[in-house]
Amino acid sequence: MRTMQWALSALLLTGAWLAVSPGEAVAQKRQRDVITRDEILASAQRELDIFVVVRSLRPHFLAPPRGVRSIGGAPPAATVLYVNGNKMGDLSGLKLISARDVEEVRYLDPSKAEDQFGIEHSGGAVMVTLVRATKPPAP
Repeated sequence: MRTMQWALSALLLTGAWLAVSPGEAVAQKRQRDVITRDEILASAQRELDIFVVVRSLRPHFLAPPRGVRSIGGAPPAATVLYVNGNKMGDLSGLKLISARDVEEVRYLDPSKAEDQFGIEHSGGAVMVTLVRATKPPAP
């Protein structure tokens, strides 16, 4: 009986230690509002456009914001796409970008997008940073 209590105590302590200690699991490293190049290249869709990758890794980037944010019940504004800091329109532009060319995709929720870009971004924003082409060495 005593051995059983000891084994149970050891199991509980081990479980508590694992729950509290930081692990190396991918889910713990993954950020909710950022898709990194490593994550893109590790995905099965890395050969496709970035729209497909975002849809599989972070579908909430593509979903319209929840709730109506205006008086009168107008539909929420569309999520705006930025590529390397340049406004590119709506999220359909993601279909034109190869996943291999992307360094990072970052989602800004409506409140953060409004703070950064103004009230016309009440639908949020997706910011894509492309991989910088390296210049060939000078002769």
